[in-house]
Amino acid sequence: MNKLPTLAPAGKLHNLIHPPALALYSRDILLAIVVVSPLAHSTSEAVPPALINFVAQINQLINQVNLLQQSIGTTEQDITDIKNDIDTINQELSRQTHFRGYYLLNSDIQNLPNSANGDFAFSAESGTVWMFDSNWYNSGDILPDQVTPASDSTPLSDDTGTAGISTEYSRGDHVHPLNITSTKPPSDSASGSVGTTNYYARNDDSYPLNIITSISPQDSASGSVGTTNYYARSDHSHPINVETNASNIPIVNGVGANGSSAFYARHDHVHPQQLTYDGNVIATKFIKAGGTASEVLCANGDTTTIANK
Repeated sequence: MNKLPTLAPAGKLHNLIHPPALALYSRDILLAIVVVSPLAHSTSEAVPPALINFVAQINQLINQVNLLQQSIGTTEQDITDIKNDIDTINQELSRQTHFRGYYLLNSDIQNLPNSANGDFAFSAESGTVWMFDSNWYNSGDILPDQVTPASDSTPLSDDTGTAGISTEYSRGDHVHPLNITSTKPPSDSASGSVGTTNYYARNDDSYPLNIITSISPQDSASGSVGTTNYYARSDHSHPINVETNASNIPIVNGVGANGSSAFYARHDHVHPQQLTYDGNVIATKFIKAGGTASEVLCANGDTTTIANK
C-alpha cells in the first residue's frame, strides 16, 4: 500500500524512437504517461474513459492517414507515367524540329541555309543520315527506310522464275527445301516426253528395268524393225536359226539355185555323196588322188598309163 504511483509501460516504445507518423507518436506518448494507482488491479482500470475515446479517435485518424498515403502513392505513379509521356512527346517534337528533309544529293544537304546544331537530313546519294554540328557531316547511320530486315520465312523451293517482291534479306545460314521428286522415274517410252514436273531427280535415282522378258525371235527372211518398246538384255541369245529336223539333210550337188530356206547351214554339215550320175558330165578335168601326170583315169575308177593304151 506504501508503493508510489508508477508509469504504465508503453506498449510501443519503438515508435517513440522512430515514430512512423505524428498521430502514432501522440498516441504512444499519451499511453506512456498514464499514472496507475497501486490499488488498481490492472492498467485498464486506471485509464479514464475519456482518454480511451481519445485514443480510439487517434487510431481512426491513423487509419485514414494510411489510406491517404496509399492514394498518394498511386497518384505519384500516375504523375510519373504522364511525365514519361511528356518526355517522349518532347523528343519527337525536337526530332521533327531538327529534321531538314530527304535530299537527293549530299551537296544539297551541305548547302542548306540556317542550319543549327542538332539538325539532321537523309541523303539518297549516300543512303545515310547527315548531321549538323558546326558543319554538315555524314554520320554513317543507315537511313531508316534503307534498313532491310532479315526474313523469318522458310525459303521457297525452285519453281517458275520470278523477280520477287520481298523487301527482306535471306539469312546466311538459310536452307531451301529439297525440290526433288518422291515418285519413281518412268521407264523409257518410244515417243518420249519433255515432262511437266518441277522437281529434280535424286543423284541416286534408278529407272525401272525397261527390258523385254520374252525370248528373242529368230531371224527371218523378210526381217522386221520391231514394235516393242523394250531393250534387249546384254546376255540375251536368239534361238538357233538352223534346221533341227534330222530328216532335212543338205541336198546333193545339182542344178545351181539360190535356195529359199530361212535357215543357216551348220558349220559341220555334210552333203550326201553323189555316187552315180546319169547324164553328160561337163568338166575341165577329173583328178584322182595319188595319180601321176602320165596316168589316165578310167570310167570304172581305175587308172592306166598312156603307154599301155
